[in-house]
Amino acid sequence: MPQSQLHTFPRFLMLGTVAIAVALLVIVASHFLLKNHADNSQRLAALEQEFLQKGQDRVVQEVESAQDYIRYFVAQAETVLKEQARAEVLKAHTIATTIYVREHDRRPEAEVKTLITEALRGIRFFNGRGYIFIDDSAGTCILLPTSPSVEGTSLYDSQDDTGHYIMRGLLSAVDNTQGEGYSRYRWYPPQSEEQMLEKLTFVKKFEPYGWVMGAGDYLAHIEGDLKKQAIERLQAVHFGKYGYIFVMSQQGEILSTSGVSYQVSEPLNKEAQLLEKRIIAKIRNKAKQGGGFINYDWFLPNGEGPYPKISLVKNIEALDLILIAGFYPQEVKELLQEQVELLSQTQQEDRDQLYLFLIIVAVITLALSFIFSQWMKQKFAQYHQDIEQKKRELYRNEDQLQLASRVFDNASEGIMVTNAYNRIIAVNDAFVAITGYSSHDVMDKNPNFLRSGRHDETFYSDMWARLERDGQWSGEIWNRRKNGEVFPQWLSISTFLDEKGQVRNYIASIADLTERKAVEKKLEFLSDYDPLTNLPNRRLVGHRVDQTINVNKQNNAKQFALLYIDLDHFKNINDSLGHGFGDAILQKVAKRLKSLLREGDTVSRLSGDEFMILMSDLDHVELAVNLSERILHEVSRPLENDSHLTVTPSIGIAVYPNDGLSFDELLKNADAAVHFAKMQGRNNYQFFTTEMNHQASQRLHIETELRKAIKNNEFELFYQPQFDLKNNQLVGCEALIRWQHPEQGLVSPDAFIPLSEETGLIIQVGRWVLQQACMQGAKWISLSQTMVTMSVNVSVRQFRPELVDEVRSALMESGLPPRALVIEITESTLMHDEEATLVLLQELKNIGVQLSLDDFGTGYSSMAYLKRFNLDQLKIDRAFISDLPNDKDDAAITSAIIDVAHHFGLVTVAEGVETPEQVAFLANVGCVEGQGFLYEKPIPVGVFEEKYFA
Repeated sequence: MPQSQLHTFPRFLMLGTVAIAVALLVIVASHFLLKNHADNSQRLAALEQEFLQKGQDRVVQEVESAQDYIRYFVAQAETVLKEQARAEVLKAHTIATTIYVREHDRRPEAEVKTLITEALRGIRFFNGRGYIFIDDSAGTCILLPTSPSVEGTSLYDSQDDTGHYIMRGLLSAVDNTQGEGYSRYRWYPPQSEEQMLEKLTFVKKFEPYGWVMGAGDYLAHIEGDLKKQAIERLQAVHFGKYGYIFVMSQQGEILSTSGVSYQVSEPLNKEAQLLEKRIIAKIRNKAKQGGGFINYDWFLPNGEGPYPKISLVKNIEALDLILIAGFYPQEVKELLQEQVELLSQTQQEDRDQLYLFLIIVAVITLALSFIFSQWMKQKFAQYHQDIEQKKRELYRNEDQLQLASRVFDNASEGIMVTNAYNRIIAVNDAFVAITGYSSHDVMDKNPNFLRSGRHDETFYSDMWARLERDGQWSGEIWNRRKNGEVFPQWLSISTFLDEKGQVRNYIASIADLTERKAVEKKLEFLSDYDPLTNLPNRRLVGHRVDQTINVNKQNNAKQFALLYIDLDHFKNINDSLGHGFGDAILQKVAKRLKSLLREGDTVSRLSGDEFMILMSDLDHVELAVNLSERILHEVSRPLENDSHLTVTPSIGIAVYPNDGLSFDELLKNADAAVHFAKMQGRNNYQFFTTEMNHQASQRLHIETELRKAIKNNEFELFYQPQFDLKNNQLVGCEALIRWQHPEQGLVSPDAFIPLSEETGLIIQVGRWVLQQACMQGAKWISLSQTMVTMSVNVSVRQFRPELVDEVRSALMESGLPPRALVIEITESTLMHDEEATLVLLQELKNIGVQLSLDDFGTGYSSMAYLKRFNLDQLKIDRAFISDLPNDKDDAAITSAIIDVAHHFGLVTVAEGVETPEQVAFLANVGCVEGQGFLYEKPIPVGVFEEKYFA
């Protein structure tokens, strides 16, 4: 190249570069402004269509959900009818059985039958439609409350409109080993003799008289009840800003009024009434055409309007319903207006940034062009000289470059190579896969475009200093992918020097640490937090308590508190509703507790239904009281919007430093306070005290010793005899447990029975008492050849379905006659679950044992228990006996109890008899049996046998 060209070419190059740059800037600015305006218009139009389509989709979804909901309810009609009919018949059967057992030996059969039918005649259910009917095995009607005139006539040949023999079907349904079943037939509904409807009935055989007892209802009526219930629940359904479900019959009757009328403080004017009538007519017309979307004007729920509205009409002919749901395009306009304002603001900001960018680029372009032209003058000649030499070197290194290229491209780690000026000259495929940048995107760029912003300049300064000193650097660093995602990586950088020891290249290898970091983060979370509630776990709250203790030691031992929260009876929720439902309840309770915290406090879930709150700064103990009261109120609120499901908390409070100097000690004392709160009736809070600590330690010691006693057979039975009050003859005894402790001697039942109840050990203890008492009772009957009854107390915890098998097993193993065993239960046992108790008592009666109601008069003393439950004995509590016959009130109460018991055919047993005057009074008013210190205190088996069976 001529020498003159070496000077003029860079100058022309600079002028050309400036001209091209200016032209490009003008083109870019014009294109940006025009395209931005067009894009915004298209975007708004697309958003409007999108919002309208989403509104229609949401309406379709809500209507289909409402339709499925109603159909699901109606589909349950047969199941609901079967369950309720069976439940009512079983109740009636139990009433009939109770009356029969009590009266058949005391009255003529005709009177007993009349008692049963009259007791059942007035029973009604199924919204007043249902009743109990009775037929005998020959098809004769015994009881028909709706048509008493038919009673006593034969219905054996009655047929429905299909030719089905109704009575024969009922008799066939009970012809099985269970003596019960279901029967379908058709019959006229009440107040209608035009068309028969399908009816489903449950029948059960009543063995004593060969009767068939039954109850049922029309499926159509049950379906109507369920459909009405479902429609009423739909009134609470709302969606979007103004959306609701409107239900009407195909005849135009409004069934769900949620949001139908013009909801304002003034009455609906005539114009609005006419508008509403036109809309309802339009809806019915659309329903007749098969349904679909309609347009009309209607008011917003706040009274504004009317505004255009788009609604979907869904016709459900099978259920005689029309479902309507809609939305207002006014909502779309509001959303679009928000988007217009946001786009205008963004557009103005973009223009301002563009103008500033153009000015800066123009200035930089002029400066760089000038510098570039001067630099080109110096370098152009040098480049010309080096070209030939570099060509020769390239040919010589071709083979090595090909090999290096294959290794470079196939490496599993990302590799980036820069020149000495830290400009990228090569990247491999792994680098592209990791960062998302193509080789074209990054070529000749400084790698700092990958920076995430998480590291300051000091970090990079230290990295370059070490790289210059050692020739290499490696470490963990956060960079940014092309899509904006920040990710962790392991970066290793090495320098490559030329023959003169100058830096020629920087070579960096990159390993993506995203997956490993995610695993580490998850493990870290699980180690410190509860995965169900996302609250700190016991480990983390313990760490925070230790930190609080260390801080408070430096601040003159300032106070803080631990609140231990235990949900009362939460096991019942898991057992009855399932653990999935229980977990959802725990999440709601956790959210409520978190909402009550002050800044700096911590709530954690320890395990199960147990939570803990750390009040890190407690200037006054009243702060812990206030928080506890708010917890009691907030947690006890109903947990479901449409139900009365609630849980209550018991709270124990331990305060640092008075109640402990470490987390473990504070936790133990707070736990003891919780137990004390439960002993006080639950749903309250208690502070830890020294006395409470002593009680907790004593309780734990007794529980441990009690478990040893079960294992080592340290229990024995004492027996208190029961006598006939008129002739002083021994008629039975009550078995009472005693604990012969190897060190403490005889332990009172009051010291261990309540704890046995609380821990569940009473199940094992009670089973042992039952077995031993039956064995002893069988032995004494064989010795005396007389029927001596054995009374055994059964607690609420023992009174469960398994008790029947335990009683049956004890009787079989011992040989004790069932009639000789008396099972004593308390009023609290009867109150626990009346329906389940009724079934369990009947099963025990079927075995043949006697049932006794203990401590009558001290609890609720409901006459309904004596009427409903099939009992044999009534034990009068000692509280009414001790002041007889002098106390007039006790005398009146005792006489009344005996009279009531006599009316129900129950044997009365007086407890705590201590004087001959008491015996005389009780015998005179009709009490049958008695026990007490006048006769004998509870004594060991050997003494009992020596005195009464020697």
